[in-house]
Amino acid sequence: MDWKSVGQRVAKAAPLLGTVLGGPAGGAFGAVVAGALGVDNQPDAVAAAMASPEALVKLKQIEADHRAELEQIAAKVALAELKNQEHAREIHKHSPMPAIVTGALTVMVAVAGWLLFHVEIPAANRDVAYMLFGQLLGLWAASVTYWVGTTRSSAEKTRLLKSGA
Repeated sequence: MDWKSVGQRVAKAAPLLGTVLGGPAGGAFGAVVAGALGVDNQPDAVAAAMASPEALVKLKQIEADHRAELEQIAAKVALAELKNQEHAREIHKHSPMPAIVTGALTVMVAVAGWLLFHVEIPAANRDVAYMLFGQLLGLWAASVTYWVGTTRSSAEKTRLLKSGA
């Protein structure tokens, strides 16, 4: 198990703490969490300790005690992600490849969608076909997001940047 996995589990009780544990600062805050729970500074030990209700209370307390610091770290991570996206768009500004990939994925999604409604898929292959179509749809959505961004994540990053940076 790694800190990202632990962060996902912690996020159920303490969302901000879970976000930071799942990010690049996970190891640093993992030590704080491990110390508060009285276990070794290892993701597996912290995950095992989270089984008790007392641990969940401690996690909420850690989040409350370190809220400002956690928000600042989350804001720095969000800012780094935004800069990374900005940098990628700037580098590919004159390259035709992002447009080609998006166009190709759009055509593949359209063809796959048409096939799903007009061609009988053998029963033995249905699960695989649906899984592949789902993956293709996800990749297509990510390629479109490259061009238009996402409203919800952008709003969340803006909120974090205003509150902590």
